Amino acid sequence: MSNLRVGVIGAGHLGKIHTRLLSQQDVEVVGVADPSPLAQKAIVDEFDLPTFSDYNKLVAEKIDAAVIATPTRYHFSVASNLLESGIHTLIEKPLTDSASDAQELVHIANRKQCVVQVGHCERFNPAIKTALGLVGQPKFIQASRMSGFTFRSTDIGVVHDLMIHDIDLVNSIFPGQVTDTRAVGVSVFGHNEDIANTRLQFSCGGVAVMTATRCSYESNRTFQIFGTEGFAAVDLTTSKVTFVKIPKWIQNRQYDVIDTTPEQQNFIREELFTKILPKSEVEVPKANAILSEQTDWLNAIRCDSQCRVTAEQGRQAVEIAGKVLDAISSHRWSDAAETTGPFGMIGSFNENPSTIPFSSNEIIKEKAA
Repeated sequence: MSNLRVGVIGAGHLGKIHTRLLSQQDVEVVGVADPSPLAQKAIVDEFDLPTFSDYNKLVAEKIDAAVIATPTRYHFSVASNLLESGIHTLIEKPLTDSASDAQELVHIANRKQCVVQVGHCERFNPAIKTALGLVGQPKFIQASRMSGFTFRSTDIGVVHDLMIHDIDLVNSIFPGQVTDTRAVGVSVFGHNEDIANTRLQFSCGGVAVMTATRCSYESNRTFQIFGTEGFAAVDLTTSKVTFVKIPKWIQNRQYDVIDTTPEQQNFIREELFTKILPKSEVEVPKANAILSEQTDWLNAIRCDSQCRVTAEQGRQAVEIAGKVLDAISSHRWSDAAETTGPFGMIGSFNENPSTIPFSSNEIIKEKAA
């Protein structure tokens, strides 16, 4: 199956990225499906590809595989339809927003023997692989993922939108099951949580603390790993890794703080971060994570093998995300019942919100005053 015929369903931000990168793969891009005439025009203008308002018409073109980059609420219906037709799929994250729907997709994929890759592209970020090769056995992970409000993925909250990347990463790093989930979240703009913080504990003893927000003044994606051999700080945006190696004499507890001499204490105070625990920047291979993700998926189709992020692993991430959302919903901000969950902190949620009670001109006038 060398001459794979591939389609893209969804012509939004990620759909365009996938379409552009597929042109670098050894495949035939049959076309792009999207119900929006404006989105179709943008595809024709940029890629000169056929477009379809109904993805079923794209399926009728005898495609072998498809990238699903639709809003999350359509993932299950589109993916289940394609998989039942024997079409291999790359489904953007999250797999679905429902653990039961995710499980159903796993069953269909297994029954139809289709290759499913879930779009957790951070698994293909070379900075993560580099960091994991340095720290030994991971024990504690701290992740932060922040962005401004982009108006993308508003059908889901920040847990499924942003935090799901880090949920998948820590689930792939720590063996065992999640045994404890604690979380808090706040809705700022819409129907879902926009800020979330969670603490996950795994049966292996590993602990992960994750923060995600789409209402931040600045954007960043950081991933810190504390392990038996040292500490690695990863900037996922720039693929930069900073590493601190823990000396063996510290690992093996070959010292006694109480019995240290004044000279030894002075040395530790002055040289702790220069000679004992110096930081070093580690070179990371350059790579495009989404391109690598596509390549892995296409190779798995051709070789009838398993891709790196399977439907089952995508299902596990959705299941853990569900536990996080349950914890957020049950969090009480006070004794009052109405202050429970993501809508209990900033104000009550209006089911029929009015228009925004200010204009950009009014904001400018207020600042000037």
